[in-house]
Amino acid sequence: MAATSENANITGVTPNGTTWVCEHLIKFERSKGIFLQDNPFSYTLPVLFLQTSLASLFTAILQFVLAPLGQSSFVPQMLAGLILGPSFLGESEFIRKWLFPPRTFYISETISFYGCMLFLFLIGVKIDLGIVIRSGKRAWAIGIFSFLSPLILCTFIAVLIQKLFLTPDQVIYETIFPIVLMLSTGSFHVTAIHLADLKLLNSEMGRIAISASMVSGSTSLLLITTIVTQKQGTLMKDSSNVNWMTICLLAMIAFTICVLRPIMLWMVRQTPEGQPIKESYVLSVILMLLGCSLFMEVIGEHFTLGPVILGLAVPDGPPLGSALTERLETMVSKIFLPLYFLFCGASFKLFLIDSRCFVTVQIIAVFAFLGKVGGTMLPSIYLKMPLTDVLSLGLLMSCQGITQLLYLQTSIALEFLDQETYGSGLIALVWVTGLITPIVKFLYDPSKRYLSLNKRRTIEQSASDIELRLMACVHDQENIPSMINLLEMSNPSLRSPICFYVLHLIQLAGRSTPLFIDHQPIYGKTKSSHSSYSRRIINAFRSYEQQKENSVVVKIFTSISPYETMHDEICMQVAEKRVCLLIVPFHRQWRPNGITESAHPVRALNRQLLRTAPCSVGILIERGALNRNNPLTSVSFYSVGVVFIEGEDDREALAYAMRMANQPNVSVTMVRIMEPRKKNKNMTNRDPNGDLIHRFKVDCIQIKRHDYKEEIARDSVEMINVIKSLEGCFDLILVGRRHECESGLFNGLSEWNEYPELGPMGDMLVASDSTFDGSVLVVQQQKRSGTGYHDLHLDSGFVTRQESLTIVEVPHDRKVWPMV
Repeated sequence: MAATSENANITGVTPNGTTWVCEHLIKFERSKGIFLQDNPFSYTLPVLFLQTSLASLFTAILQFVLAPLGQSSFVPQMLAGLILGPSFLGESEFIRKWLFPPRTFYISETISFYGCMLFLFLIGVKIDLGIVIRSGKRAWAIGIFSFLSPLILCTFIAVLIQKLFLTPDQVIYETIFPIVLMLSTGSFHVTAIHLADLKLLNSEMGRIAISASMVSGSTSLLLITTIVTQKQGTLMKDSSNVNWMTICLLAMIAFTICVLRPIMLWMVRQTPEGQPIKESYVLSVILMLLGCSLFMEVIGEHFTLGPVILGLAVPDGPPLGSALTERLETMVSKIFLPLYFLFCGASFKLFLIDSRCFVTVQIIAVFAFLGKVGGTMLPSIYLKMPLTDVLSLGLLMSCQGITQLLYLQTSIALEFLDQETYGSGLIALVWVTGLITPIVKFLYDPSKRYLSLNKRRTIEQSASDIELRLMACVHDQENIPSMINLLEMSNPSLRSPICFYVLHLIQLAGRSTPLFIDHQPIYGKTKSSHSSYSRRIINAFRSYEQQKENSVVVKIFTSISPYETMHDEICMQVAEKRVCLLIVPFHRQWRPNGITESAHPVRALNRQLLRTAPCSVGILIERGALNRNNPLTSVSFYSVGVVFIEGEDDREALAYAMRMANQPNVSVTMVRIMEPRKKNKNMTNRDPNGDLIHRFKVDCIQIKRHDYKEEIARDSVEMINVIKSLEGCFDLILVGRRHECESGLFNGLSEWNEYPELGPMGDMLVASDSTFDGSVLVVQQQKRSGTGYHDLHLDSGFVTRQESLTIVEVPHDRKVWPMV
């Protein structure tokens, strides 16, 4: 058909109710531009660009507004699609004509489904199928119950509604059972996305949710695939075709497992450790992806099933899984996926929904929600999980997302649902998820398990003749020499042994599930099969442990998790291991050829640890001899300085230095900076600062290599001069991070503080204009008063008094729940 003019449309309705829209068809052309009197919106390509831009813009704005309220990414994405759809902005004749003409939706629909295909493939890449196999009884019980309970409960409710309130001539009478199935399904994709958005991947509840959702999602996918295949056969009215579809599907799965996965494993083996994978290998996997989607379409299955199967076969993590994620994730999640939600919103027509259908679907949604919560809570309570964790887990397993949305889209194509039921189901997905995620964020705080323990974990409060427990975080091999040197300076001996925990931190990439790997040897073998992640780090610390037999015990772990939640894992390990001092590397690293700066997340991680760590925290700035000397091959003599003014942090730094003072190859010099008006007061009135200084004089000054100095400073200028006089004198300087804000020595310093996490003293030593070439350890003592203290005063570096909090101590026999 042809229209009478280029932009004219002809609309007609056939006797069976089908609406036909006829448009003038021209070959693909580019717009000549407005300056040549050509309307760009008469062409498909500019309209497609505008649709994509608007979808991405609205999604970003809604995420910015709703994320602080605890909403996950699904709700803003779906709301953006609905707002731009025909029921809201698209209802305007002007917008519908110029921004969303019917002809563009054929193209945008194709692109959006392509983006959805890539998204589901990437989620499959991040999934570790071994989780299902390794899941314990708890995960299997929760996963099965969370799927069967809502399905059974909603089926019973649907039968009652169908018998009592519906008649066979109503559409909802036939579609009520498909909607029951859609709303009862579980999905690992959805759970992983919500956990990441809520920053709960590293939490104990998050680990259980991941395992349980794998079981629930696998069961749901198997049932849905079986029903869809049967429906395809019903539409074709030939059972032999269904058999052939099933055979082809099984053949596809076998081909992926036996041919494609071995090829990808070969690609991984061909890539040297630590090196990026070849671009040709990435391209090959993309071609496999397109081929699998094409094959599914050819045999009559849904085209996204192939990418899901192939994604599960891709080896997760580096180098292949992380390379695919790095190249595709941003474009897919920020561009293609909003376009998919725009297409879903375009299929939503509010004016088609009647009250009976809407109420029925929402009742089913409510009972599906209650069934999932109840099905999750029953086995959890039986397994004696904490009540708050049980409720949060039940709510999280009830969240809906893109998988259920895809099921709804497939149901329309297969005539399971009509537009009316689809719209009601879409509303149910939005309000259920929009209600649940803020509640979960309010209820569950993983930091409550380790914050502000009753018993203080500090070096100052630790006896000198018992085992000292330290933990060091390592980001890469560059941190090894300085950490081993610091351990050597800490004076491990038979009288005062040290248990040194090493936590190798790796950013989560190419997988959805965090890993916590224990590298402790059992009968001469390492427990973990993932030791290659930290092999050089393990070898270095094991060699040092062998040199210091019976005086040092080194226990090495690897944590692979997102930087946003990495502090939760570190703090939990600190609490479980009863560590006194946590040592983390500074985000800037000094090298002979200049300064290299780590990624911003490292700095953010350090700040989070200062706020929440249940022990003292030391930030190590690695420079000079501490970073160059190798204690495994040579013996070095170190000069250590302690700058002492007053306060808990300075006392913690001095207490650690007093431990070092017993090391024969370490000389300790304490430099006390005092104000004139406080000099006499400190001599006559005993306080914690004076008591510790007295102990240092009694225990250390009698040894010739140690020294004590007092410097008088009237203001910040004189104090800065004292600090500058220390340049070139020490290999390592220990300073406290916080000091009392009433002291006149710090007037005006906070305004010039380049690194607030180091406090004024540490900042002076490592700032850009500093010429100090030694290493610095900035120490913050654990505070009795809890997290509010750190949250309020981290950026200033000064302290005031706070009310104390009472939080229960972590049980001594508590076992680590392994990250799966």
